[in-house]
Amino acid sequence: MTEEIKEIWDEILRAKPNSLCTEAKPYRVNGLKEFDVQLCIDENKNRGILLIDHRSKGELPRLKCANLKISREQLKSNTGTDNYIKIICLEEELLNPFTNLIVSIISFLSSGFTPYLATTEAVAKFRKLLSKFGGILPSEEEILGLVGELLLIHRLVEQDSKLWKGWNGPLGSSRDFIWGNIDIEIKASLLSGEPRITINGLDQLESEEDRCLYLYHSILSPNPSGTISVPILIDKIKRNLQDIEEFDELLSKAGYVDEQRDLWIEHRFTLHESSMYKVTDEFPRIKKSDFPNNILPIGVSKIRFDVLLSNASKLKVTEKGVVDLLKMMK
Repeated sequence: MTEEIKEIWDEILRAKPNSLCTEAKPYRVNGLKEFDVQLCIDENKNRGILLIDHRSKGELPRLKCANLKISREQLKSNTGTDNYIKIICLEEELLNPFTNLIVSIISFLSSGFTPYLATTEAVAKFRKLLSKFGGILPSEEEILGLVGELLLIHRLVEQDSKLWKGWNGPLGSSRDFIWGNIDIEIKASLLSGEPRITINGLDQLESEEDRCLYLYHSILSPNPSGTISVPILIDKIKRNLQDIEEFDELLSKAGYVDEQRDLWIEHRFTLHESSMYKVTDEFPRIKKSDFPNNILPIGVSKIRFDVLLSNASKLKVTEKGVVDLLKMMK
């Protein structure tokens, strides 16, 4: 199968060697329609794959891998426009393991996995393979985000060892943490003037009826001798867990594999503060309902905005309130 995949890429390049856009050719997978899976070459001559994704308005899998580019692509078809997950290999020397990644995706699809789950599982395996050869870590921003999530999980498992199972961030959920009727969005930022967070999209702080939405925000600063890092937090969390393998599996989907521990531990931080906010109508935010008929203006596809948390100080949950909330979740 790997040679067949490489030959199709070569055929695309021979047919349109100077194309300035993504060129694709269908790859037949048992049980799927002809154009559900397509091999492609992008405008920079990088190899890739396109997977039709009917849940295209949801988030992409949170898969941090500097060697891959995962995005969305729209292609015209006989019935209109189809939405795809697009995975591109950015390094020529990784072509062989990337081809094996595609074989894994196709195998997962043939087993009934959705394109979203097939991508999540296969890329996690790809990262683990790369880690054996040194690997490349996510960006500083992404590392900081994972630290923020692990800070909350550490606090939760000190109350109840099962609470970590509400962690949904690595699964691409619209909420980082879900437990009962409680949703928690987790943010971490570096110490710099007035505390602020960046919100990606209108759904991130959109509370749902009959559910309570909270924001957990940590402020940190880089410190080579700091006591906070991804591996250190993982060690602390695991002391309270029995189902460690299940936790490790979720960590791999978040971009962490233990083979890269020595690389991750170099990224250390000092924690200055962690705060919980209740997201109510008074919380500063932009929502879909702020626009007529919940529709963005023509030509606007996504909104990203910053929130100054000083304007939400009245919604900050007291330490006793946080403790009471954690007790409710037990």
